[in-house]
Amino acid sequence: MEQSKTIDTSGQQTSFESLGISPATRAALGEMGYQKPTQVQQETVPRAAAGHDLVVMSRTGTGKTAAFGIAIAERLDASQARVQALVLTPTRELASQVTEELEGIGRGRGLRAHAVYGGESIGGQIDAIRGGVHVVVGTPGRVLDHLKRRTLVLTAVKILVLDEADKMLDMGFAQEMGEIMQFMPEERQTLLFSATIPLGIRGLIYNYLTEPEWVLLSEDFAYVKEVSHSYIIAPHMHKEQVLYKLIEHDHPSSSIIFCNTRGEVRIVAGFLARQGLPVAMISSDLVQKKREQVMANFRAGTIRHLVATDVAARGIDIEDLSHVFIYSTPQSPEVYIHRAGRTGRIGKSGQVVSLVSAADLVSFNRLVNRYHLEIRERDVPSDAEIEKEKAERILRRLAEEARTMSREELADLEKTAEALATHPDRSLILAYLIRRDFGDPVDVEAQEAPAAVPTGDDGPPPSAEGGKRRRRRRGRSRSGEHAPAGE
Repeated sequence: MEQSKTIDTSGQQTSFESLGISPATRAALGEMGYQKPTQVQQETVPRAAAGHDLVVMSRTGTGKTAAFGIAIAERLDASQARVQALVLTPTRELASQVTEELEGIGRGRGLRAHAVYGGESIGGQIDAIRGGVHVVVGTPGRVLDHLKRRTLVLTAVKILVLDEADKMLDMGFAQEMGEIMQFMPEERQTLLFSATIPLGIRGLIYNYLTEPEWVLLSEDFAYVKEVSHSYIIAPHMHKEQVLYKLIEHDHPSSSIIFCNTRGEVRIVAGFLARQGLPVAMISSDLVQKKREQVMANFRAGTIRHLVATDVAARGIDIEDLSHVFIYSTPQSPEVYIHRAGRTGRIGKSGQVVSLVSAADLVSFNRLVNRYHLEIRERDVPSDAEIEKEKAERILRRLAEEARTMSREELADLEKTAEALATHPDRSLILAYLIRRDFGDPVDVEAQEAPAAVPTGDDGPPPSAEGGKRRRRRRGRSRSGEHAPAGE
């Protein structure tokens, strides 16, 4: 029988020490910037410590990885150089990010983690496992490959974690997961974490867990409340132009644009690149090394816009991602939640904007009703609204920079400023100064970065849209440095 729990957050313990976590793990969490436990950590860490199997449904961006990472760090014995925990994830990107998180949390106790997934040399993975890792994080296909080769032995595993389990089952990994279970010891603890648990997979859960406790923290709302949701009615043939207008108007510091197919990704990324935007794409078309390079550039801010298929939805965790644009309405409501969950991480705000055509209306209304989304309709920004937004960004930027200087520093320029204010060509002079010092107004706050659409060694394929790439002039400040990035 499912043991669900209605959560009352009032009076809950709010420190890692109060959860009974060891000083070594608390110190590691502090080094990683964790100050106090999130709700999902408060609810799951004590239960995991008690040895229960858990099914945890919690919204994206609430700290699920750290929740099971703490449970793993507290349970394993670093003196035994054997694999004692296995974490299964649906994508390579997620496996890589989970591994990095677990390495950080387990550092204080001397624990080592390693990721195994396709697209990388299996020899290097074998060497790492033989070197004595305590935690293996991997995709089901590559984990099963290691098991069949006998390069991975699970007899000492104490904890199995199924991360984003609904996606693994939905992506057709059920057979691989079933085979992996045959290599697992019967005496183990299994923890299942996901943002959504559709009714269709709930029966399958009991194939992997024994009398689990259900901790349902997002039954009433699966999306992050700090994120605003909106939509724009856009004819299918005009979606690229509408998307570009939105980016010009909203000027996101960083965004992910989700498409349903690889073909759409190529078309959208190519169109935005021709407008001069710093954009890249990521899908299963890219080899792993290229995907990692794109993600590194995106995290560094040299690429501000990432066009992606859902292969990236479960593996991208970008702090301070301001916008998610949903170019193609997903067929599954759960996919919308995972796409939207890339922004608004750990209580931060963000925006999700859907481009909805007539063909999308049925699917879009289904997901709105399924999750009772509070969603507003937006109009396509007009050219006048876009120009007004650009001007206001420039004024904000100038005002911020002016406030960094004292009146004494600016005193010798006051008479020049007064003369400029009354000069008959003042508008032309100001336009010249703005162009010289800031470059194109749409990129006033952008980092210096070339537009890029990595698709392989030969560069981007031709898009269905015509037109020439528009080169943008990049502005410099008077000190010769590039204008700093986003607000």
